[in-house]
Amino acid sequence: MALKTRPAEFMPSRYSHQSSLALQPRALAMAAACLMCAGAAWAQEGSAQAGGAGPTSTGRPSVLVEPRFGIMQTWTDNNRLTRTGKDAALLTTLTPGVSISTTRGAVRGSLDYALNGIVYTKSDEKARIQHSLSAKGVAELIDRVFFVDASASISQQAASAFGVQSVDPSLANANRRETATVSVAPRLQGHIGSLANFELRANTSATNVSDAVIGDSHANGASLRVSRAGRAALTWSVDASTQKSSFKTGAQNRVSSLTGSLSYKPDIDWQMGILAGRERSDLKDFVLRNSSTYGANLSWTPSLRTKVSADFQTHEYGDSFSYNLEHRWSRSALRFSDSQSVNAANFQNAGAPRSNYDLYYFQFASLIPDPAQRDVYVRNFLQAKGLSADALAGSAVVDTGPTVLRTQLLSYTLQGVRTTVTTTASRSNNRRLASASSSSGDFAANGRVLQRSLSLNVAHNLTPTSSAVLSVLQQDSEGDSAAQSTTLRSISASWNCRLGARVNFTLGARAAHSGGLISYRENAMFANLVQQF
Repeated sequence: MALKTRPAEFMPSRYSHQSSLALQPRALAMAAACLMCAGAAWAQEGSAQAGGAGPTSTGRPSVLVEPRFGIMQTWTDNNRLTRTGKDAALLTTLTPGVSISTTRGAVRGSLDYALNGIVYTKSDEKARIQHSLSAKGVAELIDRVFFVDASASISQQAASAFGVQSVDPSLANANRRETATVSVAPRLQGHIGSLANFELRANTSATNVSDAVIGDSHANGASLRVSRAGRAALTWSVDASTQKSSFKTGAQNRVSSLTGSLSYKPDIDWQMGILAGRERSDLKDFVLRNSSTYGANLSWTPSLRTKVSADFQTHEYGDSFSYNLEHRWSRSALRFSDSQSVNAANFQNAGAPRSNYDLYYFQFASLIPDPAQRDVYVRNFLQAKGLSADALAGSAVVDTGPTVLRTQLLSYTLQGVRTTVTTTASRSNNRRLASASSSSGDFAANGRVLQRSLSLNVAHNLTPTSSAVLSVLQQDSEGDSAAQSTTLRSISASWNCRLGARVNFTLGARAAHSGGLISYRENAMFANLVQQF
């Protein structure tokens, strides 16, 4: 049966969630970023020697580098986020950064790095440095045969869902941890005659949490896939994989599997499949057991703007599933997802995007098909609107052991002529797999951690060069008992103005209130100036 084809959309994930290697992941993350920069420059130089340097056919350079420097002043009446003995302070944050993207050559991907130097005035708090990194790329070492996928990230996360929560990572919050992750996955692909294709992949990854042992982990593994060659309505594949994850606090887990699957695609719009196999794992109670696994999947894609998919698979340690609905209009996008999977070092939940960056990356998919160019466009769009690219991502907490994580997300974005609206509602239920004695962090005393989040961002263009932004956020966390709960509510308003072709200025104020085990109120005013070069 002849099949129609449709151009595929590529949706890179902004965040990675694992890592490994004997060296410090923070240093490895920085090294990966430097290697990506060097590789991009090398790829551009090689292209120049071959006569293909300079702009692409669309007129854009193959490697785009955008340095920047920002200075931010924040006055807060409660720097240490306490109920009594508030510490009013003036915070000065100096932020040099760079954004790099490459679309051609041996190295392709994007990188965004910023170093935040924070100085506290009229406070006893010591100055500190925070890193922020988001990098993802692929190196094609042998044309169409040998690739290396790599990703790295450094971000601020909450150590505990029941500790002090805040919307500003520069405040003196003892519950904040700088978390670095890095992963490297070489893969070899090719053909077995004209009968089948194969892909052999190895992976190693690591996570390091600053000033703590809880959350540090590493993982490694390998996988082999053999699938039918060529295009056909009915295809088959065989997958074999083995993975080992280990947390520094003691939890170690193994999962090995062998599965076979059949996939049927009667038309470009429809695809369905079934799979069955055997697994050997110790995720549930650290005792290796053999078990059967089976599942099914279905997807319907009537257009590039609409997709509905469902995927279900049984496991001895807990079923996994993913149900997704997405639709884009010319100026708006709707997305719903409900997913569940094991979360243990490199076994992670494949949930829907949770940040402003991810939502608008999805929104502009049809407008800018090229992923690297879309990355730059989305970052500039959010900066012009005065929206934080990482909004919503801060509700994540440090992983401390194997859990079954169910995540539900409903998001809607609207880009009007002068007004942009982003609203999201999310719910995550993280259930402990191991016993309390072998768990750490929140799961040493809780069998589950439930988190809910609701946010609204409205940006309105006042003039062609200025806009007003209103942001509202509510986060709730619950443990096994009602006493273990926290609530964070915040509202902020800001004025964003473009002072020149590459200069942005933001002036704003916020109010935050936290209730539960630890309560506080905080009010702040802030001003931020960013110069791009």
